[in-house]
Amino acid sequence: MSRFWKSVIPFILTLLPVAVYLIYAFTNSSPLFFADDFHLLKTVVWMHDTDSLSEKFKLLIQQHNEHRIVVPRLLTYLDYKLEGHINWPTLIVVGNLLWIAVLWFFWKAFKSLNVPFWMFIPIPWIFLQPQYSDNVTWSISILQQSVIVFWFGLFCFLCAKRLYKQALIVAVMATFTHGNGIFSFLIGITFLSLDRNWKGALKWLGVLILVGLIYFWGFEKGQNADFQKSLSDPGRLIAAFFAFFGALTKVQLTNALYSVLCGAIFVLVLGVFLIPKLLAYFSEKRELTFFEKLLLGNVLFVGITAALICVSRSWGGVENVMAPRYQHYAPFVACWVYLVLILVTAKSLRNIVASAFILAAVLFNGLCYFVYNEEIVYRKNGLVADAENWAANHVFLNYASSFNQNIKEPYTDAVNEGICAKVPSVLHIEGKGKLADGNAIVTVEKKILTEQDASGSYQRDYFKIANTSLRGASFLYLQNSLDQKGYWLATRFANVGIRRLITFRELYKPGFTAEFLTENVPAGDYRIGILNDNQFGWTASVVTIQK
Repeated sequence: MSRFWKSVIPFILTLLPVAVYLIYAFTNSSPLFFADDFHLLKTVVWMHDTDSLSEKFKLLIQQHNEHRIVVPRLLTYLDYKLEGHINWPTLIVVGNLLWIAVLWFFWKAFKSLNVPFWMFIPIPWIFLQPQYSDNVTWSISILQQSVIVFWFGLFCFLCAKRLYKQALIVAVMATFTHGNGIFSFLIGITFLSLDRNWKGALKWLGVLILVGLIYFWGFEKGQNADFQKSLSDPGRLIAAFFAFFGALTKVQLTNALYSVLCGAIFVLVLGVFLIPKLLAYFSEKRELTFFEKLLLGNVLFVGITAALICVSRSWGGVENVMAPRYQHYAPFVACWVYLVLILVTAKSLRNIVASAFILAAVLFNGLCYFVYNEEIVYRKNGLVADAENWAANHVFLNYASSFNQNIKEPYTDAVNEGICAKVPSVLHIEGKGKLADGNAIVTVEKKILTEQDASGSYQRDYFKIANTSLRGASFLYLQNSLDQKGYWLATRFANVGIRRLITFRELYKPGFTAEFLTENVPAGDYRIGILNDNQFGWTASVVTIQK
């Protein structure tokens, strides 16, 4: 193979997962806000209605859960000013571009190892995939959870280069992006202390106190946090800590113990590498290399984040710390583990280790798209359906009635004032081909689901509707027999097993399921229609909702 192709092929293989991920995120985004995106939306609505700078500041800095999300709010407001309305796909792309930019810090770390370029290939394949589904197409989650990793990557890079003035600015940005950002000050003080820059460390401590006073003024505990419950079970707490690092096993292994084991291995590898370096620094005055500083800063960041999430969330079980919005940390850590292994492996074995990681990374990436595409598509289709529901009935079907009540006035104002664009209607029952009667068969089941947060548990009434034969994208239509008002529902398909995928080359099982909260739909009898691949048909089934 010529020298040209030896350089071009690794370059293509490095960029391929980047391009696929960005296109995938954009094509699965929606022009309608999702869930807590409303907190970004309402800030823009209220800022639009006031000329007072002090009021605008209060709106920007108001608490959201445990966070002061000034940066996500500013990005949303900036998008509104630039485009004339909030463009949620734009925010999703911006957030994902910053997430992708984290690869640059991995690249700088990799370059310092002086190994062949092709060994970088596993990093983007491990890093960019939809396992962390919340952080792929959910604006507010991306702008907090993903962007904070970018800020910390930049922060650690600046500290490793001893560019502390610039790092201080980034620390403030990180603090007002996500709650764990404030701990960047402690990491910065740690780096300054390692450099024996005591005067700089004291200045940083002063800024930390000032920022802390602003951040914690009027601060309230989030509704999902319960430190006392989490600390009441040390075994669960420790297991959750390791599971946080190893959550990428969830792509195929549902038992959380595998994540605990994987996370423990990752922590062990990083600890065995870093601890002797730190001991040598203190005992032998051996300076840390650029790679070691970069790794130390990022490990401290993830470690502090893991500890905070476990102390606040593990009361609900180990699975709580492996929620999709946290799962991006596991591949992030896996990439650092890979770089450490490349560094410490003998030159004679590096090619074997790197080749094995390339194969594993590509398989992992493909498996993530196969497994989590279902969730991504379901969320997108749910927003398509709810856009229709809002236009016809001023309600979003799968949110609690209290949420609908809270958003009704602000969202109506946002649409009327052009802050949010009207979402075009794409679902209709007229003018479609007729769905074959044999496929228009569904089962209807009433369910009571128990949900909980740190304040306690509560029950909600659902209906579950299922079909066992249809393939392709489907939507359900519930039409009231009295006033003919209708509501759209997205349906969820299910993946086939890996063996069937390989044997029969099928991606999804036939049929679908759909669920909806009864509290958002008026009492009455609703006949059920199915829209499937441009074919519509009425079923013989009826949903009866009683109040």
